Amino acid sequence: MNGFNNFIVLLACIFMAGCTCIEKKMFNTEIAIERYLSGLHLKTTSIDEHGIYYLEGGEGETVMLVHGFTADKDSWIRFAKSIIGHNHVVIVDLPGHGQSTYCKQCSYSITSQAQYLKQIVDNLGIDQMHLAGNSMGGRISLAFTHKYQHRVKSLALFNSAGVDAPNPSEFNKLLEQGKNLFDIKSKKDFDLLMALSMSSPPFLPWPVKSIKYQQYLARNTINQKIYNDITQELWGVKDILHTIQVPVFILWGKEDKLIDVSCVPIFENNLANTKTVILENTG
Repeated sequence: MNGFNNFIVLLACIFMAGCTCIEKKMFNTEIAIERYLSGLHLKTTSIDEHGIYYLEGGEGETVMLVHGFTADKDSWIRFAKSIIGHNHVVIVDLPGHGQSTYCKQCSYSITSQAQYLKQIVDNLGIDQMHLAGNSMGGRISLAFTHKYQHRVKSLALFNSAGVDAPNPSEFNKLLEQGKNLFDIKSKKDFDLLMALSMSSPPFLPWPVKSIKYQQYLARNTINQKIYNDITQELWGVKDILHTIQVPVFILWGKEDKLIDVSCVPIFENNLANTKTVILENTG
C-alpha cells in the first residue's frame, strides 16, 4: 500500500511539473503573439553590469515608455499598439525588472534608474524623445527630465509617484499598519495586490495569473531590495517640478488605490505646462 501511495505522489509531482511547464510555454506564446500584433520586436543592449531587454517598433518621433515597480515592458504592449502607427516606440525592462538582469551590489534608487535610462537612450542613439512613465516609471521619468530636459520633447505621467498625496491611498494606509503590498509571500498576498492595483481587474486568460504569481514569489527578494532602494527617493519631488518646462500630460485613474488622485493638483500647481485627464471608475 505504501508503494502504491508513493507511486500516486510521484505521478502527482510529474503532473504538476508538467502543468507548470505547459503554463510557461502558453504564457510565453501569448506574450509573443501580443508583441507581434502590436508591431513590437524584442531586442537587447547592455549597460555596465546589466543586460537590458526592450521592445521596439514603428517609425516617427520616438516615444519611450517606462513601466512601474515590479512591472515590465509587456505591461505597455496594448497601449503601444494604439500609438505605434505614427511613432517609433521603445519600451524597456528597467534594470532588475522583467528580462533585464539584476545585480545584487548595484543601486536601484531613482537617481540610479534615471542614469541607467540615460545610458540605454545613448546606446540606442536616441537624441530626443517623448517620455511616458507609470507609477515608479513616472518618478524615474521626472528625474530624467529634470537632469536631461534638452532630450525630452514632452513628458507623460500616468498615476505617477513623486509627491506626497494629501489623502493617503489604501496602499499607504496598509503600509502605516506594517503591511507592504509588494512583499509577496503567499497567494493571499498576491491576490490582495492584484485587487488593489486595479479598480476593475481585467480578465486574465490562463495561465497569465498563475505565471505572474510564480514570478512574484520567485523574485520577492529582488523586489524587496529594489523597493528599499527606490523608496529613498520615491516621493518629495515637488521641489524640482518648477524646473521642468516641457509640456506634461497627466493621466490618472480616479479610483487608484496605490497612489491617490489627490496628487494631481500638486503636479498641476508646480509644473509649468500641464494638461490633465482624470479617468472615472478607473484605478
